[in-house]
Amino acid sequence: MAKKLSFKNMIKPGLILLIPVFFGCETQSDLGIKYDLGSNANVKFVEFTLPASNVYLDSLRTDGENRILVGNYSDPLTGTVNTEGYFQFFYEQGPLPRGVDESTDTLKLDSIVFTVEANAIIPQSGSSFQEFTLHELQDSLESSAIYLSTLKQTPTTEIGSYSQSINTILDTLYRIKLDETYSQNFFDQISEIANDADQAVSSTTFKSLGVFPGASSESIAAFDLASDTSRIIMYSSPVDPEAKDTTYLTYFRFSGKNYSYIERDRSGSAFDGIEENEDFDLASGKTIIDPLSGLSTTYSITALEDFFDENRNIIINNATISFEFEAENDRDTLVNFMSYFRKPDNSIFGPAIASNAFGNIVMSDNAYLSFESDPANGSLNEDKDMILKTSTLFYQQLYRQYLEGDSLAYLVPTNGVIKDIDDMVLMNPIDVTLQRTIFKENGLILRLYYTEVDQ
Repeated sequence: MAKKLSFKNMIKPGLILLIPVFFGCETQSDLGIKYDLGSNANVKFVEFTLPASNVYLDSLRTDGENRILVGNYSDPLTGTVNTEGYFQFFYEQGPLPRGVDESTDTLKLDSIVFTVEANAIIPQSGSSFQEFTLHELQDSLESSAIYLSTLKQTPTTEIGSYSQSINTILDTLYRIKLDETYSQNFFDQISEIANDADQAVSSTTFKSLGVFPGASSESIAAFDLASDTSRIIMYSSPVDPEAKDTTYLTYFRFSGKNYSYIERDRSGSAFDGIEENEDFDLASGKTIIDPLSGLSTTYSITALEDFFDENRNIIINNATISFEFEAENDRDTLVNFMSYFRKPDNSIFGPAIASNAFGNIVMSDNAYLSFESDPANGSLNEDKDMILKTSTLFYQQLYRQYLEGDSLAYLVPTNGVIKDIDDMVLMNPIDVTLQRTIFKENGLILRLYYTEVDQ
């Protein structure tokens, strides 16, 4: 049964480990801290084990990534996922038919082929069966629209299919010869546009397409729409019988809008019964960040309130946060993710919707505030069992800009609005990835470096 918890109720004696340690041999370059080495200031650190839980976030954006997810995947931990991908395509380059009818056409159609490259497939080991069909969509995608993973499109005419066993490591290029009727109709459309002085084939928006997995599909592929090998190729040849053994290739690129629809079924899994925005604890104490399944890890920062209340005369010099995780054979580890604020009403805000230079940044570095670099990303340790993030800011901006109250809050620098903060949520910079990370119980450790300031 799902168990909804408030983080403030989770903070009990014994759950938080505070270990103050004095450093006498560290240097400014070792810690990346900001203080006068010639002063008498002592640099200390305090370490917190952060209480963590899981949360389900269903309505994630899946557009704008130049890739689509297609297939089925079943996992005893997170449940079953079925994915469909939708995309637009446009003329790129190559010769066009110029006639107004069959008697005056300069080119005749040979075939049209759809090719797409997968840059990731799960599961990653062994062979699996991949099956999908290609369809025209009932409604064309809008280039200016925002598309979420929960919005399903309606297929119409099937124009191609793929069905065979694949090696998930080696078989990354998919090739489909499109239906002859569709191909001829598309060729005729191109011919009409090419002969219309008021139209330009380069700016024509063709009917959007969708890739739909078959019931027998056993894997999910991330199709890279921006790859040089991902395109629609129209093969044609001259009508003139004197021009023998000549084939022309006309290319159409996958650009414009694209996104993935994700259908999730958690019944029978460890997350059976979890609802949208609901915190959920596993019996093992583990937490997970798995964008494909809509699952993420939240962690409490309530312990910092007591620490700040008891240590008013400090300067925060630096902070690191480590994430201990379990390696998996079938999934790559998700290393790069960012911390977002979550308000008591469960709404989330953070780096992706920043509207000012301070950007509501959590786990950032100084350069990001001047737009010189991206927010701090994670790196694996030598043993590849821990992710480490380092920040020269972390709670410095947060702590120095909140008003006295019952809990931490964020003061928006541009308008002075106070936003209460309930906890933090780990978010992936890429909306939906096939990577995921399972964190060990008590695996989130915050180490805060600080200097005491004499009054």
